[in-house]
Order: sequence, then C-alpha cells, then structure tokens
Amino acid sequence: MDERRNRPEYDNSPKKWRYNFSKSLFTFWKNVKMYGDKNERITEEITFFKQVLNFFFAEKDELSILFDGIDIKVDKVRIRGQRQDDKYFEDVYDLFLSLCMSGITFRKGVRDEEILTLLAVIGKYPVGREPKVAAFERVKSDLPHLDHIEIYPYDPEESGSLPIYTPEQSIRKIYCSLAETYPDYCKMIDAAESIPLRMIERRTQDLISIVSNAKKMETIEFIMFLASIPSSFGSSENAFAVARVFWSVLIAKKLKIDQQAVKRTAVSAYLQYFSKDKERGYSALSRMDDFNYDRIEASVNVSHRITDFSDQALILDKSASSGILSGEILKIASYFSAVTRKWPEKSFYKGPLMTKPQAVRSIIANSRKGVFNTEIANAFVSMSGVYPVGSILRLSDGNVCVVVKRFKSFFDQSDVLILDENLSVKERRTVNTENLLDIPEAAGIVLPEKTTVQILNTFLDEKENNNEKLK
Repeated sequence: MDERRNRPEYDNSPKKWRYNFSKSLFTFWKNVKMYGDKNERITEEITFFKQVLNFFFAEKDELSILFDGIDIKVDKVRIRGQRQDDKYFEDVYDLFLSLCMSGITFRKGVRDEEILTLLAVIGKYPVGREPKVAAFERVKSDLPHLDHIEIYPYDPEESGSLPIYTPEQSIRKIYCSLAETYPDYCKMIDAAESIPLRMIERRTQDLISIVSNAKKMETIEFIMFLASIPSSFGSSENAFAVARVFWSVLIAKKLKIDQQAVKRTAVSAYLQYFSKDKERGYSALSRMDDFNYDRIEASVNVSHRITDFSDQALILDKSASSGILSGEILKIASYFSAVTRKWPEKSFYKGPLMTKPQAVRSIIANSRKGVFNTEIANAFVSMSGVYPVGSILRLSDGNVCVVVKRFKSFFDQSDVLILDENLSVKERRTVNTENLLDIPEAAGIVLPEKTTVQILNTFLDEKENNNEKLK
C-alpha cells in the first residue's frame, strides 16, 4: 500500500489530493483555533493548502467539501478513513455537524486572507456531536463577505438535497455503510493488512446515539427489521455482520451498561467473523498502532473467543463463551442472527434453521439450562418480543403475514402486513397475539425484494407505495 503511494503517478492522483484537501483543512483549522491566525505554523499550513487548491483549480473553477450527515465528500466524491493515519475524519465530521454546516466552496482566485478569516471565525465555536442551527447563524453573522468562499447551512428547508436525516433514514445509511464495506475489511484481513477502525467506530457510535435518544418504539423496531434481512449487497455474511452489531447495541443498551462497553461490544460484533481462519483474523486485529489497539483490545479478545456457529452442539455448550459480559451479549446476538437467516449452500453455518419465534423460545429455554446468561437473555426477549419484527406467521383466518411491530407478550396486539400467495403485501392490519400461529416451515424463507421494499417504506415514511392499502 505504502509503495503504491510513493510511485510518481500517485502524485497526480485526484484521490490522493482529495485526501490531502480534507486532512489539510482539518489541520489548518485546528492550528488557527489553537494558535490564532498569525504564527509560523499558519504560514506552512496555508502554503500547502493553496497547493492542494491549485491542483484542482488547474482543471476547474471551484472545489467543495460537503457533509450530508453521514459522509464527507470532496469534489463530490465520498472520502473514507481507509488509512491508519486518517484519525482526523471524526473531527471533520464533528466540525460540520456541530456548526450545522453542509458545505464550503472555495473558488479560483481565493486569497490567503479570505481563508484565514473563514477558519478564524469557525475556530471561535466549540465542536460537539449535535447539529446546532444557531451555531451556523452565528458563523454567518460573524463572517464578512468573502468573494471566493461560500458556506452552506445544514438545514432541511435551505439544503434541499442535504436534509437533516430522520433517525430511520440515518439507521438505513448506517446499515448500508457497514454492509457495503464489510467485504473490503475481510479482504484486508486475508491480505494481512492492518484494519483502520474509524469508519466502524463512527457508525456504531451513531447507532448507539440513535438508540439512546430514540423517542418512539418504531425506531427500535426498524433496527430489528433491518437486522432480520437475510442478505445485503448480495451477501449473507454482510447482513449477518450488521445484524450482530444492531442486536448487540439493543441488548447492551437495554442492560444499561457503560457507553464505552456498548461501543466495544458493537465493534467486536462486526469483527467476529472477518476471517474463516480465526488465527489469521486475530493476528490482523492485533496489528493496530497503540492508539487503536488500546481502544479495542477488549473487543478483539471477545470476538476471538466466541465459538463459531458451524456446529450447533458447540454453541449450546455452556463453556462456549468468553466468560465476560460483552462475550455473553455477543453469543446471544450471534446465535439469534445465525439460526434465523437463509444461508448459501457453502456457508460456514450448517446448523438447523429456526423461525424467529422458535429462536426466541430456544434462547429462553437454553438460558434456564445455563447455556445463555439469564439476565442477558431476558433483556434480549424484552426487546425482541415473543413474535419479533420480521416473523412470518399465519393468522387464524388462514392469511399469511409478516410482523412489523413486535408483539411484547402473548397477550399483546400489534401490526402485521398481510401477504398474498406470492408473498406480496396486500394490507396492514392490527391483530391479537391469540390469532397468530407459528409456521415452522417458514424458517429460512426469503421475502421477495419488492415485499422487503414495501415493508421498508412503512418504516421510513418516505415516498408512499402506490399500494393504497399500505396507508
């Protein structure tokens, strides 16, 4: 990797200069914030920053850095923290978020004084994790007119295509980001490369914040629905990895454990099956610099010690656990996610499949035998309910349905979507638990993509389906 970056042709790579721009903007802003706009460091920073701008100005008249609530984009291309030294991404993210800013555009001809003025004004305000519209308004009022720089607010009415996302939209983006990048991380393990953890940590932290601040149960149920999807980006392993993360966060938050422990558990859930060769996976995880390794040492140990689910007898062995809280949470999250999804023929998991209600009952029964930690099992069931979101059941009138609002107990009533013979959605209906029947042969059934999209739209409250019965 380093050898490739040292080749002459890489010097003119737009990808390299996009990274240079985002990193230079951060270090420049930080130095102005810490030392003011008149010191030797600033002279060095502005020289390199103008060099970066001039690379792009050679072919275009302006360069923008944009923030959409999830990603940072330079020159309209998403920037990811893919290198071991890319620790500044989280700070750039926090800077834009706390100032409620969606972007900055620099135009050809920009003067040093304009750049310094912008960064000096931005540097006056504290950086946090919450978007504050008032912060952007203060920046705008403090900033004089700049001929060659323009800033944009992060506001639904003004930003147009850059809205502040609803919790459900943010959850969906977190899911897609974790699922899409999972194969890349697996390849890095197999290539004996070190793993940059910034993206994983950023996404898990966002998820934890959403769960912590969720004001309605529908947000939690949407997380459960996404965790039930059997495949993502054409891979069961991708979906399995994200499901482990989602369930581990839900269980850990229900137990009210320390925030950092929740994060370590979620990160270890994602890391758990990076490599079929456990020793190779553990070795790759251990090749962290001191900063990274200190943060995730507990996660590495947890994920390494959990027994694989390729043998049903092994996972139901009382000794098949790391023996610590994070490991016990991960054991239940992984078990439920593994036994309730359809696996390809050559997959590592070859145990018997269960419906979601069957898996819930199995967790309860095995916790009484000491296989699963009783307190953690109870926390899981209190979140999932007796009929979890995504369960396929039969009504007493013969209709088949899928659960979209969990049934907390056998004396509850909740919402289901009625399916036709092709497993497409016909209507939404509120039913009592007593009218529901298990369908054992539904274990491993994969709903058609159209049906999954229809279910998705019931959570996202985006553009409605043409099917009027879903309203």
